[in-house]
Amino acid sequence: QVVPRSLGTHCFLQRRYDISNGVQAFQVSWTSKASAAQRAGRAGRTGPGHCYRLYSSALFETYFEEFSQPEILRMPIEGVALQMKSMHIDAVVNFPFPTPPDRASLKKAEDILTHLGALTAPQSNIDLGGKITEIGRAMSLFPLSPRFSRMLVSGRQHGCLPYVITIVSALSVGDPFLREEAITAEESDDEESESEELAHLTSDAVKAKEARRLRRK
Repeated sequence: QVVPRSLGTHCFLQRRYDISNGVQAFQVSWTSKASAAQRAGRAGRTGPGHCYRLYSSALFETYFEEFSQPEILRMPIEGVALQMKSMHIDAVVNFPFPTPPDRASLKKAEDILTHLGALTAPQSNIDLGGKITEIGRAMSLFPLSPRFSRMLVSGRQHGCLPYVITIVSALSVGDPFLREEAITAEESDDEESESEELAHLTSDAVKAKEARRLRRK
């Protein structure tokens, strides 16, 4: 008889919002206690089984939250607001969300969309929000942050779309450079192989030039 088993993972990729640059990115985060308990339950779906945790009880009690935070509370809301406006849901601040975001966040999201040209400006202080514009409808077609989708729309309007696509792609993946502390551990191995490749050279100037070439490579 096969006994079902489950390996309890302790971390996962979670989409996070970086307030400093207004960009979403996937980051490795601790799982929640509720998710860990749900994972353990999978070991006994078809029969008695075991769940092997890949972390200590001290780690579980100290770093794991009780429940995972809903995604709508840990992501920028302007993308959701734009999608709702494109579906003719104008009163976004009054929408009955299962887990409602802060009203101030919703108002800020509409202000950002207005500045981007995706929404018309409210006509009065009691107005429930602006209407979506043609630019806003074009922006809502892209599965991107409204800031990035606005860049693509503008790039198309001004005939420089290939260049804007390159810029948006670079901004979407975060920092593409390796920092010095990230490659320190690899330097010792690289130096040994580099010495072997430079052993046949006699001139110090040529050897230094070749060493620089190898490092760049």
